Amino acid sequence: MRLYRMKANPEGASRLPEFLEGNYVCFGRPGIGELDRISKAELINKLAAEHRLTGQELERQTVEYSVFAHSMQDGDYLIVDDGERMHLGDMGDYYYVDRFDNAEDRSGHRRGVTWLRSLRREDMHPDLLAFLDREGEIGMFERAVTPDEMEMLLTKPAAFASEWIDEETIREALGILKAAMRSEDAERRERAAIAILQAARIIG
Repeated sequence: MRLYRMKANPEGASRLPEFLEGNYVCFGRPGIGELDRISKAELINKLAAEHRLTGQELERQTVEYSVFAHSMQDGDYLIVDDGERMHLGDMGDYYYVDRFDNAEDRSGHRRGVTWLRSLRREDMHPDLLAFLDREGEIGMFERAVTPDEMEMLLTKPAAFASEWIDEETIREALGILKAAMRSEDAERRERAAIAILQAARIIG
């Protein structure tokens, strides 16, 4: 599964309460039409002609429209952020609602979301915080994530307590995990790999 981020207040006012109540997210400018039915060239022309986008801003938004309509998939993770609050959700498919594709509603392009939990910045892993703080309204995490890896990203690593764990014990524990990675049980191998990667981040 992939992990995406999305800003809930691109125009200034937060739409997060609306997203949470309606179990969806929306993205994009009005008047473009259903994204599944227009080509990339048509999208660029509409953004340039009707919304006067040029240069890097035109390129960035073209990519973000493609991510929202095509790259995101049913079952992927999404974190929506309005600067104060964050929520994690399980995404559904893209769909288009013509009656809301106007300058007042600005919500014609939608994806259903099953909201899973509220998030606090102080609880998150630094890798996840760095991802959420990047520029742009929409972004994709650099690698696919399993449910266990998602839990790891939602957890701030504890300080490594080297003062009460001696080096020999650490080597023994890592040896056990390395042996578990050669297990015939795929789930056991995956858990061992995640534990080793998490330990490497804490120690490093």
